[in-house]
Amino acid sequence: MTRIKIAYILSAALVLFVLYFGSGYVFFPATQTGGFGLPVMPSEGDPILAVKGVRDIGTALVVLALILFRNARALGWAMLAMAFIPFGDMLIVLTHNGSVGAALGIHGATCALMLGISALFLIRPKRNER
Repeated sequence: MTRIKIAYILSAALVLFVLYFGSGYVFFPATQTGGFGLPVMPSEGDPILAVKGVRDIGTALVVLALILFRNARALGWAMLAMAFIPFGDMLIVLTHNGSVGAALGIHGATCALMLGISALFLIRPKRNER
């Protein structure tokens, strides 16, 4: 299996995962708030949870569109740029007395996965010199 196929498979898995928990923030916020890693989360009726869910769903749909159009370079650059989102989430959790385990294990790991996927798409193998 080529690195590009692996990158597409990982991207599709990431899309499904982000759609799952993003939808949870929109439709079932009470079940999602504990997993973010902050010591205090908004209550179930707080619209900020839906805002987070919509952000996550929108991010996943951008990645899905790039997967469907099979543009590996664009997907690699988009994944690299969007890795800022889980990185920012990680920093927010760390700087607001949140769970270090959640910050690194959820948000940091997601950021690392996205950086790895972008590298699979963007790093070109060296061509043999003649």
